[in-house]
Amino acid sequence: MAESRERFINFHGIGIAPPGIEKAELDYWWDADPFFAALDKVSTAASDYPVLITFDDGNESDLDIALPALLERNLTASFFVCAGRVGTRGYLNASAIRRLLQEGMRIGSHGMHHLDWSKLDDTRLHIETVDAKRKLEDICGCEIGEVSIPFGRYDRRVLKKLKAEGYGRVYTSGRGIATREAWLKPRNTLDRSWQWKDIPKDLALQDSYLRRLRSSLSHARKSVW
Repeated sequence: MAESRERFINFHGIGIAPPGIEKAELDYWWDADPFFAALDKVSTAASDYPVLITFDDGNESDLDIALPALLERNLTASFFVCAGRVGTRGYLNASAIRRLLQEGMRIGSHGMHHLDWSKLDDTRLHIETVDAKRKLEDICGCEIGEVSIPFGRYDRRVLKKLKAEGYGRVYTSGRGIATREAWLKPRNTLDRSWQWKDIPKDLALQDSYLRRLRSSLSHARKSVW
C-alpha cells in the first residue's frame, strides 16, 4: 500500500568542495542554488508516500548550507557521518554534529574511514561498524541506531554484522522505493547530472522517473559516494 512506502533521496557535499576531494566524490557535490531548488520541490511535492532526505560523509556543508536551507523549508534530514573524519578539514566537528541534533536532524554512522566493508577482515570491519558507532555516540550523547553503507557495497557477512550490532536501519545506494517496515533501505543518490533541468517538478518520483534515474546512473557502479 502507498502509505507503507517511502522514498529516500541522498545528497553529499553542497557548494564549493574543499581541497583534496577526489574526482569521483566531486561528481556528487551539488551547487547551492540547484540544491535549494531541489529542496523546494521536496517541500511542495504531492505524493502518496513521503520523500525523505539523507546526506552522506559528514561534510561541513551539512551545517553551513544544508541545515539553514532545511530549516527554512521545515524539512528534516538524516546525516550519516564518517567518524574518522570528524574535526578534520572540510568535515563536521563534534560541536557541529551536536548542533544538527539540536535543530531536530538525525545522525547516523557512515563508518570510520569510508572503506569498502565487503573487502575488510573481521577486525577492520569491527572498527568501521562498532568503533565508529561508539565514537559518534560519545559525541552525540545518544544511541546511533542507523547506518549508511559506504559505496553501497555489502555482502551477507556485512549485513549479519550490522544486525548483530543492533542497527535498527541500514541504508544502501540501491535506488527505488522503500517500505517503512524494512530494515534495509534503498536510496536514490542524485549526482551533479541532476542539477536544474533534470530535477522533476514532482519529487514524488513516479515509476517513469525511477526508470529515468536508473538510466542516468547506469554508468555508475552499484555504490556511490
